[in-house]
Amino acid sequence: MVNDGSHDSEDAVGRAAVPSTERIVDEGMLIAVSAVRMALKNHIIVGALREHTVYADADYTAMARRELHEVARQNDEDSTRVERLGSHLSRTSKSGKGREVENKRRDVIRLGRRRTLHDHVAERLRAFAADDERVAEIVEKARADALQEINEALATRLLAQRIDPHQPGYEAARAERMRAVGAIDLAALAKRSRKGR
Repeated sequence: MVNDGSHDSEDAVGRAAVPSTERIVDEGMLIAVSAVRMALKNHIIVGALREHTVYADADYTAMARRELHEVARQNDEDSTRVERLGSHLSRTSKSGKGREVENKRRDVIRLGRRRTLHDHVAERLRAFAADDERVAEIVEKARADALQEINEALATRLLAQRIDPHQPGYEAARAERMRAVGAIDLAALAKRSRKGR
């Protein structure tokens, strides 16, 4: 049988299309850090709206580190799972028909690469968690995202509650609203706001 080189060219194209390990790890880090930031954002929103807790950088910094370590741990578990699967395939790849054996060997190589990717992501997540500046940056972004979401939700609610000054009873309702605003302790609000910084 003559080899026309078509399989070689297909393999070369397949290899060229595979992104580098570094690029895949970078993308994995983007996804992991985004997930951590979203978890922080949700905690900040719940703390502010439901639990009325005062924002404290130290609490959310510690939470960010815990979340980063948790995602690193999940990558460790995925690495172990992939390693076991690769070992099993490696043992079974010695038997079978030629094409089947070749496919199993390729799968073993792919699984080895996946294990390496999980290991690299876990290692970088732990380094990220140890870096004070990077953790502060993720916390600040989560806080900004939470603030934006809260502001948007409040604006939507306020628009829904917009009062037409030409409605009957507007003046009486206005007087009641003004009394409620007057009852707000602005000094206490300002003090809580300063504590949160």
